[in-house]
Amino acid sequence: MDGGTRSNQGYEIIEGCTIGNTELVIGHHPKAPNPYVCWYCKGGDNYYWGCYCNTLEAAREKLNERYQSECQMPYNQQPDKKAKQHDDRER
Repeated sequence: MDGGTRSNQGYEIIEGCTIGNTELVIGHHPKAPNPYVCWYCKGGDNYYWGCYCNTLEAAREKLNERYQSECQMPYNQQPDKKAKQHDDRER
């Protein structure tokens, strides 16, 4: 990171993880009715799928659930290295 604090809707991003091109983050806003939120993020600032929580533990649980579901998505699957596209036969 560049050392700057990231935030969205007044929530400071305090944790995150990445899978493929998707980032999952947890935000915190001490004065909000639900002080923690788990967001699904693409492109560094395009936050959506917010799940607002009362505790950090609940936000981490939601982040883990979303991470597990993202791991199953075809666009986040690693290509099969066994499937080669070229023909190794001699000519």
